[in-house]
Amino acid sequence: MPASSNTTSQTRTSGRRKTPRAPADEPPEAAPHHAGRLVPAPAVLVITLLCAGLYAWTADFPMVFDDEMYMKNNPIFKDARSFSYPLHLTEFACFPARAGADPDLAVNFMMRPAAYATLWLNYAFDGFNPRWYRAVNIVIHALNSVLVFALLRLLLWTGGGSPAPPHGSRAFIPTVAALLFAAHPLATESVTYIVQRFTSLSAFFFLLTLCVFFAALRAASRRRAAVLKAAAVASLLAGMFTKECTFTAPVVAVLLDWGVNATPPLSAVRRARPLLLCLPVIPAMVVIISMAMHAGTFSLDAAINIVNSRENPLEHWHYLVSQITVVAAYLGRIFWPAGLNLDPDWPLHRSLLEPAVLRALAALAAVVVGAVWLGIARRADVRARIAAVFTLWFFITISASSGIVPLPDLMADHRTYLPSVGVFVAVAALLDMLRTSSGRFARIVRPAVPAAALACVAALSWATCARNEVWRTSVSLWTDTAEKSPQKYRVWGNLGAALSNAGREEEAVRYFQKAIAMEPRFQHGMFNLSNSLLRLGRPQESLDASLKLIRLDERAARQPHVVFTVALGLAGVGRYDEAIAIYKDILAVMPEDANCHQALGAVYLRTNRPALALEHYRTAARLKVPDKLLLECIELAENALAGNGPASVPSGGPFQIR
Repeated sequence: MPASSNTTSQTRTSGRRKTPRAPADEPPEAAPHHAGRLVPAPAVLVITLLCAGLYAWTADFPMVFDDEMYMKNNPIFKDARSFSYPLHLTEFACFPARAGADPDLAVNFMMRPAAYATLWLNYAFDGFNPRWYRAVNIVIHALNSVLVFALLRLLLWTGGGSPAPPHGSRAFIPTVAALLFAAHPLATESVTYIVQRFTSLSAFFFLLTLCVFFAALRAASRRRAAVLKAAAVASLLAGMFTKECTFTAPVVAVLLDWGVNATPPLSAVRRARPLLLCLPVIPAMVVIISMAMHAGTFSLDAAINIVNSRENPLEHWHYLVSQITVVAAYLGRIFWPAGLNLDPDWPLHRSLLEPAVLRALAALAAVVVGAVWLGIARRADVRARIAAVFTLWFFITISASSGIVPLPDLMADHRTYLPSVGVFVAVAALLDMLRTSSGRFARIVRPAVPAAALACVAALSWATCARNEVWRTSVSLWTDTAEKSPQKYRVWGNLGAALSNAGREEEAVRYFQKAIAMEPRFQHGMFNLSNSLLRLGRPQESLDASLKLIRLDERAARQPHVVFTVALGLAGVGRYDEAIAIYKDILAVMPEDANCHQALGAVYLRTNRPALALEHYRTAARLKVPDKLLLECIELAENALAGNGPASVPSGGPFQIR
C-alpha cells in the first residue's frame, strides 16, 4: 500500500539543497546505471535451462482434445483467408453453425486472432507436427519467467521515496518468484497443452506491457517515455487479441504504480491513461461479435453469455457463486499442487449460504484482509507492499475467467497461469522479509530461507515432470482424468475416443456406451460409437446408433459428418442406393470432401461400377495424400475396368475411413 508521506527527491550539492519534485505523471529521474541490467545473463540462463529441462522432452507428445477441435479438425483454422474475417464478419460468425459445427469455433477465432496467427504459422511451417508447436510454447513460458524477473527488478528499483530494500532483495525476490513460476506444475496445461498457447501468450503480452510501462515511468527523457508508453499500448492490444484476460492489465498497472511505487492514486491513473483508454476494446469486441451472430441485434444477455455452454448454459449468478469455491481451490493448488486434472468435475453452487461457499468466502476474505493489513502496517517496507499488491494481482487477474463472463467449464487449471504470478511474487517477498529479519535465530534463518526456496523449486520441478508424464499419450491423459472425474460422462467419451485413435476399438465401444448410459443425450458419444462400430465391422449397430442420434436431434441430419456416417452404415448393410444418394447430397454442398469421394468410390466398386469408382477414387487422391487403402482401391478399380479382376474391395473395409 502507498506510504503515508512522500519525501521529495534530493540532489547532492554543496549546500545539500532540496529540489522540487517533478509531477507524478512525468518521467522520474533515471534509476542508477546498474539498475539498467534488468535481467543478468546468469538469471536468463538458469531460467531457460530450467524450462527446457522440464518441457523439452514433451515436444513429440501427441495433440489432444481441443488441439484437435480448434486446430486439426477446424476448417476455419486451416484456411489463411479466415484472417480477413473483419471484411465479412456476419458471414464468418455464422459459418460454423450453418455447417453443423460448434459456433464457438468462430467466436474463439474472432476474439483471439493474434494467438491463432502464431498457431497458423506453426501449421504453415510443418503441418500438425506437435514438436514445433510445443517448442514455441516452451520458449513463451521461458520468456514469461524472465519477464517476471524483469518486472520485479523494475519495481524494486523504483520505490516511491521509501527506504530501499536490502541489496540482496533485488536479486532474491525476482529469482525466487521467477523460478517458482517456471517450475510449478500448474503451468503444464499452458505449455504442454498446445492450444493453451492462448493462455501463455496472453500472459507474455500482459507481463511485457507492464515491464515496458514501468520502464517508461523511469525513462530519462519525455521522448523515450512516450515511445515506451506507445510500445506498452501496442503490447496490450496484442494481448487483448490473444486472450480476453489481458483486459485486466491496465488495472494492475495502476495498482502496482500506486501500491508499490507509492504514487498518489489520481497520478497513477493519469500515468496509465494510454493503457486505460484500451479498456473498452474487449467489451466492444464481445458486443460486435454477438451482434454478428444474432443478425445485427444487440442483446446484453447474449453478449455476456457469448461463450456459455449452448447445450447446458450456466446461470451467471450460479457461476459467480461457484467461482468462490473454485478460486479458493486454485489457491490451494498453487500451494499444494495435487489432483491436477484436465477436466475437473466441480459442483455447481446456487447460494452464498451453502457451507462450502461460506468456508471458501471466509478463506479468501482472510487472505485479502491479511494482505491489505500487511501492506498498511509495514508500508515503509516496499517488500510488504509488493506482497500485498501481488496478492491482489491474483484476484484481479482471475476475475476474467472466474466472474465476468460465464464459461462452459467451472474450473480449468490453465486459468491460474497468469494469476499464479501474483502468489509466487507475494511468497518471494515474504520469504525475503523472513530472510533479512533480525533476532535470535537470524543466523539460522538467513541461509535456511534460500535453501527452503531451492528445495521448493526442486520439488515443484519433480511434480511438473510427473504431471507431464501423464500427457505422454492421449490414453494415459484421459485415463488419469477418468480416475479423477469418474462422474463426468464427457471424460469417458474422450477416453473412448483416445482408445479408438489408438486402434483399441473394443475398449472404445465400452467407454462410449458407458458415457451414453450416464448421459443419454451425449451426441458426440453416439457419433463416435457409430464410427467405432463401423471399424469393428458392425454396420447395422453403427446405423442404429446414428439413427438414434438423428432422432434425438433433428439438426444432426443436416450435419455432413453425421450423415456421412449414416451413409457408411447403409452401405455396410447393403442399402447402396440410399448411401449413394446421401453421398451425392454431401458432395453437392462440399464438392472437395475427399473422404466422401473415397466412400462413394467404394460403393460404386462394390456394386460393379468400376468406371464411376475410379473417377471418385482419383478425385479423392487429388484432394488428399492417398493412403495405402486408397491406392489399393484405385488399382482394383483400374483392374476391374480393364477386365483383369473382380470389382471387389480390399480387406479392412471401404467404410473404415478415419
